[in-house]
Amino acid sequence: MRHAPAGPIAVLSPHLDDAVLSTWSVLQRGDEVRVVNVCTAIPEPGPPPLWDRLTGARDRAERMRERLEEDRLALREAGCQAIQLGFLDDQYRAAPLDEQELMRAIEGAVPEASELWAPAGIGAHRDHVQVRDAALVLAERGGLTLRLYAELPYAARHGWPATLARRRTRQALAIEDWWAAFLPAAVDRSPTIQPLSRREARRKARALALYRTQLPGLGMDAERLRYELSFAVANAAPAALAAPPASAP
Repeated sequence: MRHAPAGPIAVLSPHLDDAVLSTWSVLQRGDEVRVVNVCTAIPEPGPPPLWDRLTGARDRAERMRERLEEDRLALREAGCQAIQLGFLDDQYRAAPLDEQELMRAIEGAVPEASELWAPAGIGAHRDHVQVRDAALVLAERGGLTLRLYAELPYAARHGWPATLARRRTRQALAIEDWWAAFLPAAVDRSPTIQPLSRREARRKARALALYRTQLPGLGMDAERLRYELSFAVANAAPAALAAPPASAP
C-alpha cells in the first residue's frame, strides 16, 4: 500500500459494524472513502457461538448472511460501499489470522491511499489487534498517514472522561488510562476528539439501527454516540525511507 495524495481514504473495519460505529465522521467527509471489511467469510452452518447466541442467532452461517446485508444497508446510509476480504471472524475460527496473508489482502484491496484508518485495539479483541498491527506495518512501509480510531463500544465502556461527559459523577474515572493501556508505544496518547453535531448523531443512529441483530448487544446510547476519537501514529516513515533498498549491481 502506497501513499497517494489523490487516493482514497482507507478505513479498515475488522467486523461488519466497526466503520459505522467508530468512524462515521470520516465516512461523512465528502472525500472518497474505501471501507475494507476484514472478517466477512460465511462459516459452515452449525450451532452459533456465544456472541451469536447472545444476539439470538439460530445458525452461524445464517447470522453472517444477515450481518452482511445489514452492513450493506448501513454503509449505503453513509454513502459508502465496502470491500470484503473474506476472513473468518474470530468467533468462528481457532487460530489467529495469518499476518502476511492479511497484509497482502489489505494491499490488494487498496493499493494506494491518501490516509489509512485502523482500529486502536481498545478492548484487546484479537481481530482488532491483528488489523491494527498490520496497519502499523503497512503505513510505515508505504509512508502513509495512519490514524487509529477508538473503537466503540469498547472505548466508552466506562463512559467518557469528565471533560466530555454531560453529567458529572462523584468519582471521575481515569478513562484516558483505560485507552492508553491498549495503545502501542508509537501512538500519541492524546486523542483527537470529534464531536458529532445533533444532526450527524441522529444520522449515525439511523445507520446503526440497521444492524438490527447486533445493536441490542452493543449497549450504545445517545451519550456514547456523541464523540469519535482517534490517535496519531508517530512512526509512519516517508515513502522514500519505507521503500526496500535497491539491489547491489
